[in-house]
This record gives sequence, structure tokens and C-alpha cells, in this order.
Amino acid sequence: MVEVLVRKKIDSEETMGTFVSNNYYDRVIDSDCDLYAEDLIDPTLMNESNIIFKYRKNIFTKEEQDAAYAGLREAATESQNRGMAAGPRGEQLGQEKRQNRDWVTAEQLEILAFLARPLNTIDDGTTVETIKESHKRGSKEETRGQVWLRSEVTKLYPEYHGWFDKWLSGAVKMPREQQIHDATFVVNKYISDTNYAQSVMSGIAGYFDRYPRIPYGRETSYTEKNREKFALCYPYLKKLNSQFRELIPDRWKAQNEQASRLDRRFLISDTVFTTLTVNHNWRTACHRDAGDLTTGFSNICGVTGPEGKGWYGGQFILPEYRIAINLQPGDMLLVNNHEGIHGNDELIGDDNDRMTIVAYFREKMVDLKSWDYENLRKQYIDERRLNKDHPLQRTLWNGVSASMWEDKEWYDYMNAHNMTDPYAKETVSSLEDFF
Repeated sequence: MVEVLVRKKIDSEETMGTFVSNNYYDRVIDSDCDLYAEDLIDPTLMNESNIIFKYRKNIFTKEEQDAAYAGLREAATESQNRGMAAGPRGEQLGQEKRQNRDWVTAEQLEILAFLARPLNTIDDGTTVETIKESHKRGSKEETRGQVWLRSEVTKLYPEYHGWFDKWLSGAVKMPREQQIHDATFVVNKYISDTNYAQSVMSGIAGYFDRYPRIPYGRETSYTEKNREKFALCYPYLKKLNSQFRELIPDRWKAQNEQASRLDRRFLISDTVFTTLTVNHNWRTACHRDAGDLTTGFSNICGVTGPEGKGWYGGQFILPEYRIAINLQPGDMLLVNNHEGIHGNDELIGDDNDRMTIVAYFREKMVDLKSWDYENLRKQYIDERRLNKDHPLQRTLWNGVSASMWEDKEWYDYMNAHNMTDPYAKETVSSLEDFF
């Protein structure tokens, strides 16, 4: 029996980029359930226009889960490219160190700025102690930040642990001119110029659209290097596709219409999905998904390794509806992640093996042309990059240049490879008229 709930949406923008727990939900869903947003005009309305999620227990067999795990586990690698979903830097472990990265804390930055302030700064009562006290009260951490250059710090402070407090205890006793000099030295010499994000275990598989630095449709790096292994997840994804079609048919149809416009070789097997996001033992901060098809629908499924360790905690939280879902291995959650804020509760213990798979259709994939055309774009860029005699060649050039797809060089390259211009019918006249 499927439980059906209707709930009013609550403004929860303050949760974005933060980790939330049981203070943001009052109900944990642990059996088949559908949730609809209460419609302001018709509170009884329940259809695909206001569906929030459909959750089903034990959809996937152990064999399907094991194959998906084997095919995708290695796609989840250390990444700093998950933005807001990665959460405040350092907070996942309750400390200011993550993946051997020593963050410069907001408190440390404020103390350094205070000590380096100009001599003629008006005294407003701020001291090092008042700065420390203000940070004890807590504040929302940034999701990106700078790190200490440990190799530089240890030249003067071989015992790295606690070095900043040792430095500070001496700095507060210095004359103002010396404080300014030393604080400025620490900022310039010991802090990285690079702005880093929280590191998480996450990666993508399947296929990806163009963007400026890589302007061609392509297989993801993981899929290209592991085609046979990647194919192990196909039975799992085909069942997910079938469940999606059965449970949310209009959204599936909209996604299938876009998929039908795409060269089938950019789709994952016989499904309406182009791309997978694979996460391993990662507690996501509250965020909304981006890049997926707005008229389609999102999903999240969880699997564990063949030994079946599973996980404790990690509930999927929807703070706008004060609901958490106890997603477990083999379960399926079709959910409106594109519009709805979502995150995870904390994983409990050190022996978890929680891999989640999000399958979706990347909206910009519809801009791609044929598989052969996109591959020719890749080949063209690679040859330009490796051509030492190319007039645009320079150190670390990636082969990309402004207006390259309108240049005669590209049209000559297409002609030399017997490729028809797929854009010719979309313009009033071909660029050949200009050459």
C-alpha cells in the first residue's frame, strides 16, 4: 500500500549550502510513499504538476545492485567541483582539515586582517578576543576558501600543529608596526592564492554536453576508460527507466521526447538518461540540482557493495516539507531535485558503504549533433593543440580559440574528412559563400 501525503511548502532558503539534521524534519518515510505539494488554489490537486516525490522500497534485486556497484563505484573520486552541495569547508568532519587540506578559518582571516590594519584605523573596540568570541557564537561557513601552505609554514614552525596560536601569542604583544609587518607576511607567504572547495567523493559517468573549454559532446572520462565495466550498470538503469515510465509517465514522456532528438549513442543503453552522478559516503549540504532537464524528473537510488555493509543515517532530507526519507540499498526515489531543496543527514559510524546513483538527462545535450560530428570536433581540437606550427600555438594552449567554428580552417577540415556541415540548413547561407 502506498501512503499519499500532501504538505505545504515552507520557505527554507536559509538552509542552502548548509548541513541540516533532524531539526529540519518531523517525519521519516520508511515505506512506499508519494508526496504532493499543497496547491494554493486547489488543495486537493495531486498530479505530475505538483508531485514532489515517489518513493518505492526494494525495487532492485541484489544482482542488479551488485552489478551497478561494480560498474560505477570507481566513478566516484575525490572532487572539488560540487559547489554548494559540498557544504561548508571542513564542516563534514567537524574540524578545519579535510583530505589533508588545512583550511584557513574565517576566524584566522579576521584576526590577520585586524592585526594588519593601518596605524590610523579608528578604534571601534575590536580586539583579538572579541573576534574569537564572535566566532564561538557560530556563523555560516563559506563553501570555498583558501588553505595554509604547509611547506612554507614548517620552514619556521617545524611542529606544524598549533603553529598559528603560537604565532598569535607572540604577535599580540608586538608593537603595532611589527604586528602589521608580521601579519602581512603571514598572509602573503603562508596562504594559498588558489580558492579551494570542500573535497567530496563524487564523479560523473555516461555522456556530457559541450562547454567553452571542451566544446564537443563526449563520453565522460570514466566511461571512455571503462566501457565494459560501465556497461555492468545497464540492467539497473533499464529497470529505473521502466519504473520512471510507469510511475511518472508525463515527465518520462517529456524526457523521452528530448532523448529522441539525440544521437542514440549519447544515451545510456536503452534509457532516457544521458548522465549519471555517482556519490560515495558523501553527506550533501542543502542545494538544488542544476543542468538536468527541467521538464523531466530527477531520481536517486542507493546501493552498497557485494558484502552488503550498507549504512546508518544519511537520510535524504527535504527541509521545505519537513520530511526525511530513509533511503536504503535497493530503494528508488523519484524526486523533484531541480526545484526542491534537498540534502542528507549525517552518516553514523565509520563502517558505511553508501553509493548513490543519480540518473538524468542533461538539458544542453539537445544542442549536440551526430556522434561522428562531435568526435570530429574533438579530433580537430586535439590536432590543433598538438600542432607546434599552428599560428595560434602557445604554452599550454588547449586548441580552442574564439570563433573557431566559423573559421575557414574548420570548414576546410570538415571537407577534408567528408563531413557535411550540420548547421548549413539553419543559416540563410553557408559560410562557403564567404571564402
